[in-house]
Amino acid sequence: IQVMTLRSVINFLLFQGVWFLALFLEQRAIIPILLIIILMLCLSQQKQQDMLLLCYGLMISLSFEYLMVEVGFLSFSISPFPLWFILLWCALLLTINTSMQFLHRTPWYLAMLLCAVFAPASYIAGARFGALEVHPVVWQFWLIYGFAWSLMFNFIRMINTYSKKYLLVSEHK
Repeated sequence: IQVMTLRSVINFLLFQGVWFLALFLEQRAIIPILLIIILMLCLSQQKQQDMLLLCYGLMISLSFEYLMVEVGFLSFSISPFPLWFILLWCALLLTINTSMQFLHRTPWYLAMLLCAVFAPASYIAGARFGALEVHPVVWQFWLIYGFAWSLMFNFIRMINTYSKKYLLVSEHK
């Protein structure tokens, strides 16, 4: 249990490093962020699962973010969004099976609530530092974007759960 906890803490700290690098350095952080993502993958206990998660998770999340940019909830200095934002999503997805695995044991409604509260907070913090802009007013962004983001992220988690079961079945054939 202690090794798993240590892995979760390291994974969480690596993601936080990516978040702060992206927030403060934006495009200048690309190389350090890539190195951290590679380290996250190297430390992964479920590399095949995480690679699969990156593939469909990026398609879903970036499609969602593109839609949010198009409808005017988000804007970046680079259209539709910069590379650092894509890499930030890679790092976030790589937390699902490690430091955010507790969400798998959390009731669905609580997982939805946690995402709806904390995801918009992260975007609003990024906006306060000028990394992006959020629209319309903050409380509307928090409610609408938070709910939509929570649905999207928990959909990715649901696919991850089913794909994990499939990978376990296919490994035992």
